[in-house]
Amino acid sequence: MKRIISISLACVIIAGLLTGCGNSLDVDCDTVYVEKKGTIIGAAVQKLDKDYYNEDELEEFIDTKEEAYQEEHGKSSVKVSDFSVKDGVAELLVKYAGYEDYQEFNNVTLFAGTVPQALAAGYDFNTKFVEIKDGKAAGEVESSTITESDYKVVVLSEKIDVKVDGTIKYMSSDYTSLKAKDTVSITLPENAEDGAELALVYVVYEE
Repeated sequence: MKRIISISLACVIIAGLLTGCGNSLDVDCDTVYVEKKGTIIGAAVQKLDKDYYNEDELEEFIDTKEEAYQEEHGKSSVKVSDFSVKDGVAELLVKYAGYEDYQEFNNVTLFAGTVPQALAAGYDFNTKFVEIKDGKAAGEVESSTITESDYKVVVLSEKIDVKVDGTIKYMSSDYTSLKAKDTVSITLPENAEDGAELALVYVVYEE
């Protein structure tokens, strides 16, 4: 019974993979970090009940997932940088060659590139946006202000923190809050259950 629960917890951790800055990324919650060179590093932080997990089984499960993906997509496509369990908290860092690997490995929506590239990929920016000035929200702006720019953008649909290599200029108004000049926190809609799907969230920034 404990083995089944342990593997289920591993699935939860895998599903929550985040991006971080190598082994040095210091986060206290799930975070996806988009690096300037286009690589993605994921950091997942998951509290575990000591009565229902086995660290060795979790690590074995994660290694198996990594190896299976590498066999199909190449050694550089995804790499577990670090996995540890301390005081009942599991922390996992994973590096991805690009957003496509993050998206496929975790079965979630993620795009990282320029605004023109996002438009070409079919993202319509049809949502409300707020401008960020001096590290604070400065009022709503028309989406056309963004779609006519060459800024970088991250598009995703997860309850997660998004960190970028640059300064955030605009972000979707719904379900977002500015955590730092380079980080946005995405929350679930009010009264939504954990695991509920989110509408697409856009984080627009300048390198």
